[in-house]
Amino acid sequence: MHDLFVFATITRQKFAQLVDSLTIEQLNTIPAHFNNNIAWHLGHIVVSTEILCYHRTGVQPERSIEWMDKYKNGSKPEGLITAAEIDLLKDRLQRSLEEIRSDYDHGVFKTIKPYQTMTFGFVMDNMETVLECCSHHDLLHLGNVSAMRKLV
Repeated sequence: MHDLFVFATITRQKFAQLVDSLTIEQLNTIPAHFNNNIAWHLGHIVVSTEILCYHRTGVQPERSIEWMDKYKNGSKPEGLITAAEIDLLKDRLQRSLEEIRSDYDHGVFKTIKPYQTMTFGFVMDNMETVLECCSHHDLLHLGNVSAMRKLV
């Protein structure tokens, strides 16, 4: 299982590197035919992983997730996302994964409530599957922002 965390960590490092290579204007630009910008994608993968791991599993359904409403599935950028917020999101990008790994190692996710994802449409009934899905979700968004980078 730890290999999955390694892959997820590397994916998130690549995401942060891509973000670092762009200006705040580029991060906030919504290219033609897209609904969101690169800054939004950064926030989205941060909050989505926490939502999937803690809320949807029923493990900590009342857990406070910063920026949840701003970046959850179905949301869109509502103005400029500042450089300060980008820095906070990049920090949370890695820290949240470290927290999830620690909770996983301490058995927090031993029993979860099975649920079906909107993105992939399959039932996740154990934490390993949830973590795989989160990793694939991050990679999907990394692909999106890699394409968007060429347009901003």
